[in-house]
Amino acid sequence: VTIIGTFWDNLSGRIMAPLTTLWIFAIATGEGFSASILRNQFLTETLAPNSYNCFLFHQMIGQWYYAATRNGVMWNFWRFRKGFYWFSPGPCPVEWYEYPSVVGLVVLFSRFMDNTVMPLTDQTYARIKILIMGEPEESDEEIGQILCKIIENMTGIEPELDSTLEECGLASVGIPVLVGLLNKTFSKKGKALNVTAALLVDTKTIEDMAAVVEAAKELAGHQGV
Repeated sequence: VTIIGTFWDNLSGRIMAPLTTLWIFAIATGEGFSASILRNQFLTETLAPNSYNCFLFHQMIGQWYYAATRNGVMWNFWRFRKGFYWFSPGPCPVEWYEYPSVVGLVVLFSRFMDNTVMPLTDQTYARIKILIMGEPEESDEEIGQILCKIIENMTGIEPELDSTLEECGLASVGIPVLVGLLNKTFSKKGKALNVTAALLVDTKTIEDMAAVVEAAKELAGHQGV
């Protein structure tokens, strides 16, 4: 049964590959039924910013959930020898009706990390860096130019102010990394910048992102934090 199942999985995957490719291309154009669903505000503004943290923490949350609901019995796939050392190749062994609970907990934890822990971590790091290295000199470059340099260092692509995030190779997974770099670059002594992934998700171009950073800098200046 395992051999037949493996054979069928590989065969069906290859048969569907051309159709999947066409579907992905159609979504990339921004037109059609699938694209209209994926443009939903809840998906793009609420769930999408959490994608990277969901990727990072889903197994850990699954293990915690399993232990909490099984009288402390720990599901730990890492106790056994496996063919590769990455995320567990096996699913968390819970009942099907527990799936929404596990997913919900993963998303909530990811939002907590993204909206609370990461900003505090970035601010703390920025302040420690200033204490050790001193206040950086104020750059004469405009925010847009600095942003372009940051993105070029990240992706190797030379963006323009009217370049979209997709054109720069910045998918949802890259946004948290960019957020950290922005907060570190633009934070000053007593004025720690607090840009979040949720703010950047709404932007379309580098110029839009520069406006978000400018607004965050003004807010930091008024608050003096």
